[in-house]
Amino acid sequence: MKNNRTVFSPNTLPRLTRPLLAGICGIAMCMGFLSTSQVHAAEVLVGNAINAVGEFTVFRTDGIQEQLEGKGSLPLYEGDRVKTGKGSQGLMEFTNGIQVALNEDTDFLILSRWESDKGITRILRLATGEVWVKTMGGPKPLEIETPVATAAVKSTEFDLKVQPDGQTTLTVVEGIVEFGTAFGTCPIRTSTISYGNRGKKCTKPAPVDVAPNVAWTQGIRQ
Repeated sequence: MKNNRTVFSPNTLPRLTRPLLAGICGIAMCMGFLSTSQVHAAEVLVGNAINAVGEFTVFRTDGIQEQLEGKGSLPLYEGDRVKTGKGSQGLMEFTNGIQVALNEDTDFLILSRWESDKGITRILRLATGEVWVKTMGGPKPLEIETPVATAAVKSTEFDLKVQPDGQTTLTVVEGIVEFGTAFGTCPIRTSTISYGNRGKKCTKPAPVDVAPNVAWTQGIRQ
């Protein structure tokens, strides 16, 4: 695991940085440099990147960049931006059991939303690229936002791909995904595909052979 200043062991990095970060943030709050929400965002561990092929980079909110090469454990925090390069892939696992694989040229921001009746919903703001998602061990609230659509899930497996023009393709391997644009939401079920386009409602789900659409994940998930 690398960053642009110093190289740390993946196992020692959280113990070294989090107490130090808390102390720095506490001083900064007293001096009025940081808000409480900014400090909390910096401390919220949401999961780990556990495998990478090629260029897998995490951009921290403080400007530090870190990379994972091969199998390991790179901590991920709320507010992190995650990117893969050309011909690269990555695999992440959130603390609540959600697995996310990233295909090449993927770029997203990790966010969350808290609601009194639902608790925390993890959010991936996907600018471009392709992700495969699988929830493990029962329903887990997750939303993926793209430039034109949002996919909301609790217990499912699916693939979501965003083209440079924002067109979003959803392939549901198992379960139900609530797939919506500004013009309406439709439930997309097992072994079907739907498209989200700017200025339109998502297309009717159509039967599809899901295997070719998720074949790219086999190598990174091993």
